[in-house]
Amino acid sequence: MKLRKLLFSVIAVSIVTCGTIVHAQENNGAKRFEGTVTIAMTGDIMTGSIMPTPDLPPNEGRDIFVDCAELLQSVDVACGNLEGVLADSGKQRKRPGPLSFSFMMPTKSVTLLVNAGYDFLGIANNHINDFYPEGIASTIKTLKDNGIGVAGTSACETSIKEINGVKYGFCAFGHESYTLRTQDHATVKRVIKKLRQECDIVIVCFHGGSEGVSERHLPYGTEYFHGSDRGNLREFAHLCIDNGADIVYGHGPHVCRAMEVYKGHLIAYSLGNFATPRGMKLAGATSYAPLLLARLDGNGELVDGLIQPYIQYRDKGPRLDKSGAVLKEIETLTREDIKDNKLVFYDTGYIKPM
Repeated sequence: MKLRKLLFSVIAVSIVTCGTIVHAQENNGAKRFEGTVTIAMTGDIMTGSIMPTPDLPPNEGRDIFVDCAELLQSVDVACGNLEGVLADSGKQRKRPGPLSFSFMMPTKSVTLLVNAGYDFLGIANNHINDFYPEGIASTIKTLKDNGIGVAGTSACETSIKEINGVKYGFCAFGHESYTLRTQDHATVKRVIKKLRQECDIVIVCFHGGSEGVSERHLPYGTEYFHGSDRGNLREFAHLCIDNGADIVYGHGPHVCRAMEVYKGHLIAYSLGNFATPRGMKLAGATSYAPLLLARLDGNGELVDGLIQPYIQYRDKGPRLDKSGAVLKEIETLTREDIKDNKLVFYDTGYIKPM
């Protein structure tokens, strides 16, 4: 069960979740609810794979989230990206090779995600079909059976939860044919507009962009990786907000990228890796693992937030980083890549719109 209050003391500013929420109401130009809500967002999660060969962290991964579970459990809603399938057997789809990676987390790993505090997980990524549609179906069933909302394919376009009188809608988009795609603007509009009609807060998660340390900067136009279309992410994120999304966050490049306030709403273009203690390179920028907290008002606009800095280590996962390296990284990328930036960064990790 969520703890109903979270207090950060940063630069003498407090963020309190759920202080004065009342029942959500019809939005006819008025606020959808009174008070504020706080959303936690993280990047890629892959807690260790059993296929094609066993590659699991120590203690079956039970120590991965020890530094961040309390924070994830404390907010109103916690979201992330599940970078792989939850299954116990299956046939590998990809041929072996230096650029071929397949991830199958055992179904019992879902307990790690539940205990960490996740409410929603996106599966619109390039690893959800590593073991054919059977792996996708197993993942969806395992998450739903354990109370975690899931979205990102035609079998689960959206997920909706009502928490303390506020209805949250969650959707996810990727760049592959077996996911809902960032490039399919008609579907993007349809899915978000439907959630906007049904929910008080609409959260969009996306997997896109080229990969690697050299791809930290957010380009204009369509991105490609080994010839594959990875989306025009500035265009996609703005399209989401224009059609009713309240907050948009991404992952996929395995590094962090800039953040933006667009029409009062927060966009995080990549939160990188978050809990990938095995199977992925963790060094320098690829080890940065921010946990982004955003406090939204009754119109879904950004009030303020916090970037909690973590660094990942092999076999351990995200550990609190007192040096705050990822804070400097995201601030620098935002300053360099976002024209007319409307986001203020503080050394503590506190952020707020101008």
